[in-house]
Amino acid sequence: MRAKVEAVREAVARLPRGLAEHVQRVTAEADRLATGFKELDRAQVALAAWGHDIARALSPQELLARARGFGLEVSPVEEEAPILLHGPVGAEILRQEYGIDDPQVLAAARFHSTGRAEMSLLEKVIFVADKIEPGKVRASPALARVRELADRDLDAAILEYLDQMLIVAREEGWPLHPQAVAARNELLLARRQRE
Repeated sequence: MRAKVEAVREAVARLPRGLAEHVQRVTAEADRLATGFKELDRAQVALAAWGHDIARALSPQELLARARGFGLEVSPVEEEAPILLHGPVGAEILRQEYGIDDPQVLAAARFHSTGRAEMSLLEKVIFVADKIEPGKVRASPALARVRELADRDLDAAILEYLDQMLIVAREEGWPLHPQAVAARNELLLARRQRE
């Protein structure tokens, strides 16, 4: 696993500087979040964090072309906003070009942007780490609330982020990704059942 982490780290070093720095901050944040969960394999956390944005620098046209080339189903929402494909395309790049076959790592990379229902703990850690790394919180101060919640409850942090995303999507007239809607609904219903 160590050799795969190093290969992906080298690929990240070739990404545009700002993106590479973001990935480094997400990796540090994921490691910090993972310390609270003894059941997490830290090598999986590192590999998923380093690899999550491997396709983020691709243009919308490249993302669509790579998705189709990999045989991925492209939803109407992804067709409208191809940036949402960087997770699924990235997961395929990790699998096909870097030999990563760990389904948990690939799922964490695949769903780090949208989330999904029934996320694993690793998926939740990568999803949240991507949203609360210090550079993103500086750029969007509302994410400080997500960061605060993450230290106590990953599900609450994810729900807060998805609620914030819902407001922005409504204000901007953006469609919501069905997987994000499914994740929000699942978390919302689970919270209501606990109350």
